[in-house]
Amino acid sequence: MRRLLSIPEREGGGRVAYVAALANINGNFPALIKALERIEELREEGYDVEKYYILGNIIGIFPYPKEVVGSLRSLMRNNSVKIIRGEYDQIIAMSDPHAEGSDYIDRLSIPEYVKKTLKYTWDKLGHEGREFIRDLPIYLVDKLGKNGIFGVYGSPLNPFEGKILPEQPTPYYEALMRPVKEYEILLVSSPKYPVNAMTRYGRVICPGSVGFPPGREHKATFALIDTGTLHAKFIEVDYDKRLIEERIKKENLPAELIKVLYHGRV
Repeated sequence: MRRLLSIPEREGGGRVAYVAALANINGNFPALIKALERIEELREEGYDVEKYYILGNIIGIFPYPKEVVGSLRSLMRNNSVKIIRGEYDQIIAMSDPHAEGSDYIDRLSIPEYVKKTLKYTWDKLGHEGREFIRDLPIYLVDKLGKNGIFGVYGSPLNPFEGKILPEQPTPYYEALMRPVKEYEILLVSSPKYPVNAMTRYGRVICPGSVGFPPGREHKATFALIDTGTLHAKFIEVDYDKRLIEERIKKENLPAELIKVLYHGRV
């Protein structure tokens, strides 16, 4: 039986609203679906999830780019959703809209197995899917009540190549937060591991990874953020990795992807 999360009540009564923050989907459709299903279950359990933040790398190294974009479009039809680009999204977005192929990816300084997978992704997305990616902003800026939110895939000063580390001392996160200290929350995606660090400038949160395993025993991980207190709780959901492995083999994609799927690295 699933353990229900206790639903906090606002002191003095009143509505408690949440934002669901997801990151690092990486073309992993089975993981995304399980995360979205769990959010719907939380709504049925009494959590008022009023909007979604999707913090980049919606596509990446796993072979469901078209399905992920289609699912996010469906989510946007019935919900308030803000999506930004990640490093792999940016590689797709930087292509010439009139290009007939993805040869530009061959010139990038990234591993060969990633090149092959991104070229597959470029093709599967089609013109419409690539335009969806190009239309995504680089930064997320929003308000939760009186609190300002700033979101980015990498770091505020380096949105795509900036890499944030988990489990660092407070001064590390204060340095990251300083350029955007007018905001109460800095949302980042690049650690792939959950981060919830309070600094003198504000809170730094990474919701974890929905679809890219940062290590063994990965579960699809996302965050619920209380829009009043800005406190975050992290939710983990199992998904069937065998489905992704079978799809990788069926599409004749690099074997390195299977190693990443089960071990978090090549």
